Amino acid sequence: MLQFQSSLLALAADFTGTYAPYQAIRVEPLPGGGLVVASTNKGHIAFVGHDPKGIGDEARTLLPTPDLVRAAKGIKTAERYITIDGATAQVTTRRKTTSQTAEFQVADATSAFPPLAAVMSAAVERWSVTPRTTETAGRYDAALLEKTIRAAAGAGASIVLSAFDGGPLRLQLEDIEAVILLMPQTAEPVPSVPQWLCRYTQLEPQETR
Repeated sequence: MLQFQSSLLALAADFTGTYAPYQAIRVEPLPGGGLVVASTNKGHIAFVGHDPKGIGDEARTLLPTPDLVRAAKGIKTAERYITIDGATAQVTTRRKTTSQTAEFQVADATSAFPPLAAVMSAAVERWSVTPRTTETAGRYDAALLEKTIRAAAGAGASIVLSAFDGGPLRLQLEDIEAVILLMPQTAEPVPSVPQWLCRYTQLEPQETR
């Protein structure tokens, strides 16, 4: 059985791939507490989320249906969590005075999940030990960042991202001579690598069936 914030499953679904083994979402207990939810689309982009209150006694590599993903999306007006037991997934929306549960079928992938934790281990090590070249990081408005990325994606196949000392985030396009600057809301200390992410990189790869 697994139980965790359903929004993590919905977010992970945005970063899956088209073909095996990348269509799946990996959910597993994390040493030290909580659950991790991970996905990747062939290594071009990856998602790793952590629910410190998540509970579970098994690891699963899941193929959620579109209906389940839609139901799992987070909302601001209520607490929403998912419980997966066998082939059944229940999404519960809990408000102040009422709660509602929707039930879905969920299947396990037949292919082993990619060794994402091992790959991320090198990145976490570098983030942890490389001398910092900046003392502050910018905090950016998520809606403006999404708008900026969408606009840049519509104008070219790829973009270059760079930022400096809590300053503007620069997006430079490849196909046309254009630069987009996203101004930060605030400049803040560069955040440390989360301890749960360090623990995730120590997980053993899933064995091939």
